[in-house]
Amino acid sequence: MIRLLTPWPAMLLENGERVLVASDFHLGLEYELAKMGISIPYQTDRILGELLSLIKEHNPERLLLIGDIKHGVPITSFQESREIHRFFSSLLDEVKAIDVIRGNHDGNLQKLVPEGVMIHSSRGLILGDDYRVAAFHGHAWPSPKLMGSDLMVLGHNHPTVLLRTPLGIRASQRVWVKGGCSGGSLARAFLERAGLSPGNDPINTFRSHFKVDVKDPEVILMPAFNDLLGGLPVNSEPPENLLGPLLRSGAINIDAFEVYLLDGTYLGRVGFLRGLA
Repeated sequence: MIRLLTPWPAMLLENGERVLVASDFHLGLEYELAKMGISIPYQTDRILGELLSLIKEHNPERLLLIGDIKHGVPITSFQESREIHRFFSSLLDEVKAIDVIRGNHDGNLQKLVPEGVMIHSSRGLILGDDYRVAAFHGHAWPSPKLMGSDLMVLGHNHPTVLLRTPLGIRASQRVWVKGGCSGGSLARAFLERAGLSPGNDPINTFRSHFKVDVKDPEVILMPAFNDLLGGLPVNSEPPENLLGPLLRSGAINIDAFEVYLLDGTYLGRVGFLRGLA
């Protein structure tokens, strides 16, 4: 079972174990803003408090963070080094296991986290057996084994929706974006990226190369947990501007995806919402 934890940008997976999933924290963002002359208080305690509240309310056995824990690239600030260790130490006091999938901002993250935090490749991991959930950050292609999942969950884009009122006021809100995907299109895109000919039957070709049966997965783009981050307005950007090779591959028709606010309000499909940007 998958449950969006409205009004928070996190989800709960109950698939043999209870897993709390969140993405895109960008701890240390304040340091970069300060260099641009924008001074705001450190946000780590606030973000940590929100995450701890979700853990205490839903009592997960496992916490899965799918990338961009830290912000600084390529240099990690002193603030990040200090805050990230404290952040994870506090989480380990409340949850049995923590898994982190590397995002594009997470270089050398393994040197900053305390013992007990498992760091995984950016190519992602699979949760569950009967219903397989693939989780990855989204800035890199997932591992071939993830292509046989029933659900793909990824971050990286910080999806938002841009709406314009009749008075000309434009408002941007964080959103969940979800929809279906053709397994054949996924298999074709992956094979072509790998320099392999998909042939007349990409799914069969994929199976012969990687021993994986590609399904027609549902795809969920997670909103950023850190509300200070900018976002990609999915209804005002063309598909080729989406971040990450999977979304730019042509295998996913983003205009057919459904958009939900954090409070669960259904706004419509991306294609429809383009007229409201």
